[in-house]
This record gives sequence, C-alpha cells and structure tokens, in this order.
Amino acid sequence: MAKSLGEKKVSNLVPEDLALLVLSKLPIKSLKRSGCVKKSWSLLFENPSFMTMFRNNFISIPHSYYDDTTIILQEVVHRPLQTPRVKFYFHSLSSKRFENRLKFHLPNPFQEEDPNLYIVESGAANGTLCLHRGFDELVLWNPSTDELNVVPSGSMVSMPPYRESFIKLHGFGYDHARDDYKIIRYFFPLDDHDLLHLNLSEEDVQRDEISYASVWEIYSLRCNTWKELHVDMPSHCYSGLLYTNGICHWLSKSNAEYYLVSFDLSNHVFFTTFAPLATPRYIDPNLDFKDLRTRLVMLNGSIALISWYGDTTTFHISVLGELGVSESWTKLFIIGPLSDLFMYPIGAGSNGDIFFKAGDGKLVFDLRTQMIEELDGVEETYSRIIFYKKNGGINH
Repeated sequence: MAKSLGEKKVSNLVPEDLALLVLSKLPIKSLKRSGCVKKSWSLLFENPSFMTMFRNNFISIPHSYYDDTTIILQEVVHRPLQTPRVKFYFHSLSSKRFENRLKFHLPNPFQEEDPNLYIVESGAANGTLCLHRGFDELVLWNPSTDELNVVPSGSMVSMPPYRESFIKLHGFGYDHARDDYKIIRYFFPLDDHDLLHLNLSEEDVQRDEISYASVWEIYSLRCNTWKELHVDMPSHCYSGLLYTNGICHWLSKSNAEYYLVSFDLSNHVFFTTFAPLATPRYIDPNLDFKDLRTRLVMLNGSIALISWYGDTTTFHISVLGELGVSESWTKLFIIGPLSDLFMYPIGAGSNGDIFFKAGDGKLVFDLRTQMIEELDGVEETYSRIIFYKKNGGINH
C-alpha cells in the first residue's frame, strides 16, 4: 500500500550528542562494555569533552550506597603534657560542610577510665563497628543500639609456645548468607632472632626482613570462635582496608606489581584484580617508583585508588568498574599540585569530597568545584574517616 503524503519518515538513529549524554551517565562497568557497540564509543575515554561530562556525572549523580549514612571522624590526639597523654574521640559529621558534629560516647568494655579504641578502617558493616586496642583485643559495637560484644582471643595466639606475634587485621564485615559478622586477620610468631628486631616497622616486615610463617584466622560472631583459614592469600597490605557488600578488600604487592585482593566472607575464597601501578609512567616517568603511595577509598559507591608520591602534592584517582577485570580501572581525576599543607588522604565523602591530613589540621577538597575548605575544630593528630549506616543489629 502506498504511503500517504502526510506520513512522516521516522529515523531509528539516535543523534550522537544525545547518545553521548546518555553514555556519560552510565556506570564505568557499563560504559566500558558499550565500546563493543561501535568504534567511536570504544574511544570515549580518550575524548576530553566527553570525559569532563562523565566526571561531572560520576560525582554528582546520587548513589544508593550513601542512603541513610553519616560520616564518622575518629581523632587520636596526643597530649604529652596531660594525663592521659593520648585521647580518643569519635564524631559523626553532617550538613553540607560538616559543621554539625555529634560526639559518640565510646563503650568501655575493658573497664578503664579512658578506653583507647581504634576503628578497624574497613568501616561499618550492617550498623556495627569493629574496634580494637592492639590486634588481639577486639570489640564489636553498634552505636545505634549500644549492643556490645568482646571478641575472644584467637586460637593461634594462645597456642604454645606462646611467642610474641605480629598481628595484622585485614577486614571486618557482614556475611549476608549466614547473618553473621566476621573478622579476618593474619599473624606470625616471631623467633628469637626476630625478637631482637621488634622495633621494625610494618614496611620492614613487608620487605621480608624477618622470617615468619603467617597464619590466617577468621572470627565468627555467631559461633563466637576463631578458626584457621587454609588460604594462600596475599597478606601484605599497602593501603587502607575496604568492606563492600560482604567482601573485604586491600591492596597488595608482588614482584613490583600491585593487586586488589578481595575476600568473600560467605564462601571464604579470594580473588585478585591487577592494579595499573606497575611502572612509574602510570603517574610520572620522572619520579622514583619506590616512593609510590596509595590509599583505597569508596568514591560515589565505587572502589577507588588514590596514588601519589611522597614528595609531591599531586594525587591521581583511579576507579574500578568491575571486580576481577583489570581493564576496568579508569583514571578519572588528577588533583594538584596542591599546597604544601596537604600531606595525605584519610578518606572520601559522599559528594566528591576527599579528606586530607594537613600540616595544621584537616582539609577537604571538593572534586566538583575544585575548592578547598578547612575542617574546623580538628586537632593536629591521627584521624580516620568512615561511613556509618544505622541499620541492623548484632545477632547471635
């Protein structure tokens, strides 16, 4: 049948500018996969104007990861002329520029006048924090309900011949399959030669300057016991710890190559994702690779790796699109060079904010506006930033 003269021809083609607008709002994982649709889309990461649009959307589009969350700032203040000489503070930060603060009243599980407790840096899991004093005195605490559980000593720690041990916490999280909270760590006993070198730093240990046979352990709150993990898992940790959706993450290194190690708390298996930090050219070919420093953070719901060199104030931020897929790492942001006041990042916020330790306090860099603000009222001290979501409880 002949077409009527008034019938308009409808095109199936989407205008390129509209297609790019849609693509700029996709997650990195989806955008990477869209490259197989047409050649021009596979080259989008080399398109400066598109990447500017993509970065803006990546930071500004709200992510469900941050629903009902608040930021917790831990401060450890050293006061050499006072008693106690070290004071621990926990604050929740809210409002647009974090000026509203609520002080947490820490639990006192060891019945001391001033309990010194650090937050395990992997963060909160299902409303619960893991606190530690040393690495064999651990507490699970839900600030919303004030539920508290003291974790017993590990089986390997109490096993003869009772030698000194080097213990490293590698994560705390929630096992959704078993409705259970778990902690993973490794430790190794020190022999008589090692005892003469107990003042070695963690970096010395990671360079294998002492001999050891490491053992992995995992704690289950539901069973209230530790058990040995029979896994040949990389134990060296070169950045902050992360917990996401039942998986604990840390950055490790082998033969001058970096890997993200991810341990699944439900099935007790791990896998690695190569991180593109194997050569100095990843950041600057003129810098010494040995001075490379890193920190893992959550950036708008995605695993991100901040990289910098110790004597610089330029920070590179790469985001992982898909666990286990090395090619999905994408360098999205370069910050700096910044003022010499910036020392190193201590965490990230929900709106593109990167928190830094500074020479005289804490600074916040806004990735969207490129503006710098000072976090008022924070002393020159050790600090840590984590996210806390008020849900769940400590179940047995």
